[in-house]
Amino acid sequence: MSIDLKKILQFKSKIGLEQVYNIFVSFIIALILVLGLLALNRPISTQKMHNILIISEQQSCPDSQDLAVALSQQHEVTMGQYLKLMHAYQAETARAHQLPALAEEQP
Repeated sequence: MSIDLKKILQFKSKIGLEQVYNIFVSFIIALILVLGLLALNRPISTQKMHNILIISEQQSCPDSQDLAVALSQQHEVTMGQYLKLMHAYQAETARAHQLPALAEEQP
């Protein structure tokens, strides 16, 4: 048993305080990533489903409308899918505001 105790003491002396801090920070980062993934896979609330239905009925952003129609037909929508829809809708509305106005053709 004395050999095992010596090996443990040698291993303990090799571990520095910086390594303990690195392990602790790595554990915190891994915990944040796991909790984030769990949050993205949760189902959305009824208010968010109502927002999807509103986007599926609008006509100004056809790409977002198609995505919203596909999501509204699903039984359960996850938060990740909802956030993808909101990002696409925001990007499409921003792109629509940036396009130049069409010039009227002169006969």
